[in-house]
Amino acid sequence: MKQNIILVLAALVSLNSFAQVISLDSCKKLALENNRTIKEAKLMLKESEQVKKSAATKYFPVVMGGAVVMKVNDYLINEEIPEMNLPVYDGNPANLQTPTQFAYFPGMDLQLLDYANIGYLAAVQPVYMGGRVRYGNKLATMGVEINSLKMITTQDEILMKTEELFWTLVSLKEKVSTIDEYDKLLQKLHKEIKDAYYAGLAHKTDLLKVELKQNELEGNRLKLANSIEMLTRVLCQTIGVSYSKQIDFSYEELSIELITKQQKHNDSAYSNRNEYFMLKKAIEAEILQKKITRGKLLPHLSVGVQGLYMDVMDKQKTNYLGFATLNIPISHWWEGSHKLKEHQIRIEIAETNLAENSDRMMLQIENANNELIESMEQIEIASLSVNQAKEHLQITKHNYDAGLIKTSDMLEAQAMLKSTQNQFTDALCTNKIKQAQYKKSKGELN
Repeated sequence: MKQNIILVLAALVSLNSFAQVISLDSCKKLALENNRTIKEAKLMLKESEQVKKSAATKYFPVVMGGAVVMKVNDYLINEEIPEMNLPVYDGNPANLQTPTQFAYFPGMDLQLLDYANIGYLAAVQPVYMGGRVRYGNKLATMGVEINSLKMITTQDEILMKTEELFWTLVSLKEKVSTIDEYDKLLQKLHKEIKDAYYAGLAHKTDLLKVELKQNELEGNRLKLANSIEMLTRVLCQTIGVSYSKQIDFSYEELSIELITKQQKHNDSAYSNRNEYFMLKKAIEAEILQKKITRGKLLPHLSVGVQGLYMDVMDKQKTNYLGFATLNIPISHWWEGSHKLKEHQIRIEIAETNLAENSDRMMLQIENANNELIESMEQIEIASLSVNQAKEHLQITKHNYDAGLIKTSDMLEAQAMLKSTQNQFTDALCTNKIKQAQYKKSKGELN
């Protein structure tokens, strides 16, 4: 007997060990760690960080080196100088036109340059580039900031989606409990009518009505089970865990959280939202782009040094030189003036976009607040409906037991209670979702 008890306990412990219970907070943590969309946003942030590091290298000299090695199958200079008499210079320039003495030159073959080895190393330091290097680095830094905001925005969206899926799943599971309670009522009613039928106190149609209701309930249970499984799979995919039938998304008992129904917001209630910061950064980015374009139209000054090594005609030689270059892009000024006007228009578009979306965000806050208040009122209405349905069912049960009403009236009262209970559960879960949406609209979800 003791051995059997130990085996049963071991089996229970084993079953519990396989169950994976995940709370809402755990879902959020897993989503932040495993969600693929968030991982992609993090990679984009890392990419922009590398762009920023790359832009910083523009402050340093550009170093270039190279070598040329040449070997030809014949001399590049291969000539024959004929024999001739060359005048002899006696030191008097006047005699060069009418020389009287000559020296015989027997002629020779001239063969030069059958190979060349050349190597060079140069370093060029930009001194003034019209501010392009400085503004380019600022733009790269802004890219990091924008991608950081995008990543946080993506995290908020995934957290919002996680909450919606979680509470929708809770609502469906609560409906399973409601169906179980309804099923118990039907089973009890079925037994009572069955006993009454065999006793000749009830009609066959009364029994069939209850059985049809039970069949309908089983069909609803099957649909609900399929919906729960599919929603569980979607939630598992969102938080980045493998789906398993052992996974159970747990939750505390649903409760009503009181809020102030009259919420007041100032005109800058959206100022904490990442979308607002990104819109402002977009304006700053366009301003920097305009400055970079202007810098391309200004003179560019660079200085540099170069070393040159040459091995030609069996002689080695090394030279060093320093240089400075000044480039003035005169032909670009006409085109550049139009480019500057184009950037100014883009700045004005970004400013208009900021103003328009600020108004939209304010409307989103107001709408989210109204929906949150409405969800609270729906909870109150649904709670009242449940209490009324319970009272109606109790009165109907007394009348049914007294034989004053039909079976269909009893079934209708039970169905009414089930419907109001589902509405109350939906109202509670909707309220949880609306709370998260309200926080997100104000940039306070995290």
